[in-house]
Amino acid sequence: MTTAYSGVAGSFERASALSPPAGPPEWAAYLEALLAGGEPRNGYEALLHRAADIGLYDVVRSWGMTDTPMPIDKMTTRLLLPAEMLAAITRETAWSEDETLTVLTTELPLAVRRHSTRQRFNRFGHTGCHGEDPVRR
Repeated sequence: MTTAYSGVAGSFERASALSPPAGPPEWAAYLEALLAGGEPRNGYEALLHRAADIGLYDVVRSWGMTDTPMPIDKMTTRLLLPAEMLAAITRETAWSEDETLTVLTTELPLAVRRHSTRQRFNRFGHTGCHGEDPVRR
């Protein structure tokens, strides 16, 4: 299984050592809105495609299948999030990019977990299609 460690010395920080800067936004709601993007290749789907492109698809998928997803390092967070999405989060929070990345190392896996557990599953680990007719369930 692919790991989320970037190999950079000292870049991996434990969740217990992290604390969001003063005045954090409602992270759960904000990240859920970003992941919920209504179109294909937007939000959660974009995150999965980026993860597949950089070889971290298994890591991102595992976040949705475990009760306590492990935090990731800042470099992995930067690789997974599109530059526009990271810029939008930085603007919304009015934090520096480094502070935002520090918080996202723990919040992004948790947000993916919350998002993926709300989706319907056809069989274990497989979400429904975008064009699927919900009446046929």
